[in-house]
Amino acid sequence: MDDELYVDAVEATEMLGVTMSTLYAYVSRKKLRSFPTPGSRTRRYWRSDILGLMTGAQRTRVVAPTPRDSAITLLTENGTYYRGHSAVELSQTASVESVAALLWQADTAIFTNRLPRLPAFHDVVFPALATIAPQDRALAILPLIEQANPLAFDLSAEGFARTGADTLRWLAAIMVNKDSPSTEPLHTFIAKARSASDDVADVIRRALILAADHEFDPTTNAVRSAATGVTPYSAVLVGLLAGRGQKLRVKRTETMRRLLREITASPRPEDVVVSVFKAGETIPAFDRYDIHDTGDPRAEALLSAFHKAFGSDPEFERLTRAIDVAVELTGMRPSFILPILFLGQKLGLDGHEIGIGTIGRAIGWIAHAQEQQMLPGVERPRATYTGPLPE
Repeated sequence: MDDELYVDAVEATEMLGVTMSTLYAYVSRKKLRSFPTPGSRTRRYWRSDILGLMTGAQRTRVVAPTPRDSAITLLTENGTYYRGHSAVELSQTASVESVAALLWQADTAIFTNRLPRLPAFHDVVFPALATIAPQDRALAILPLIEQANPLAFDLSAEGFARTGADTLRWLAAIMVNKDSPSTEPLHTFIAKARSASDDVADVIRRALILAADHEFDPTTNAVRSAATGVTPYSAVLVGLLAGRGQKLRVKRTETMRRLLREITASPRPEDVVVSVFKAGETIPAFDRYDIHDTGDPRAEALLSAFHKAFGSDPEFERLTRAIDVAVELTGMRPSFILPILFLGQKLGLDGHEIGIGTIGRAIGWIAHAQEQQMLPGVERPRATYTGPLPE
């Protein structure tokens, strides 16, 4: 009966005549339903959905992602790779600065002891913006810093990378409520700003590296579309704006943040997860969101590192119990955003727990802006018109 109802991934791609990545795109766009295979890390797909796509029975047109060449990040079911290097392995020993240099094809010397100039009226502007959310503060302040530093407009490979380092340091300062950047290693600066221990500082380092890039996610697509001669400051501004979209921010991040709060505050975190499951709702962070069928290896790596930094923490113990139950119910391991939000919660980034992930993602945004600007011409994709035809 299972053979009649379901097909595996290989058979599904053969029936449709598509690649595995296109098959995953169909699933993410809700054109195909997939289910975990009991006792296995593989998934099965409804044969009727496959046949519907083959015969055109489904009226909604399925569109695979537009291919675009990039030498920055490779996503596979087994992990993420930055220019051929495993992101998980890099997170174990590399510095944030060395990974940024790798993605920007630069030398770590770009992280100099020279800090960018402060913008005009710094002493007035920064206190006036102190009460607004860090992302909003970054949107207001980064353009001022850009204008105060004419070297930011040097878009040569070396100049772009050098300004990328300045931008990253400034973004980190803004996200942890400091009014100036530091020449310290990024993770050390963030840990000191939040009064975190050395063990937590190492977790911050790992998180920043693991968050650095995730190929062509919506924010990266926005950055690449805008990369027609912009500085790293502007590239980060575009990424921040794209990340404010309701579908990205509210549907996923805010929902997960609320659930995480409930889990870590409850003496019975298992009940919190079960109640969501019994209501027929998707358990946030345990749904299939990207190429990883059963869970993101980056999340596993970060959660593993948590044991040293938060091993005796009651909130981490509750999170671990909740994850075990969610895995049992869904057959899925958690997505990367869950440990990122937990880390933000432990650092006291109330209301913007995603902040560490945002700082890390800026590394990738700068890399993609740099790569896009090196391509000849300006990318001008054509639309597929679906409106009424002219008479």
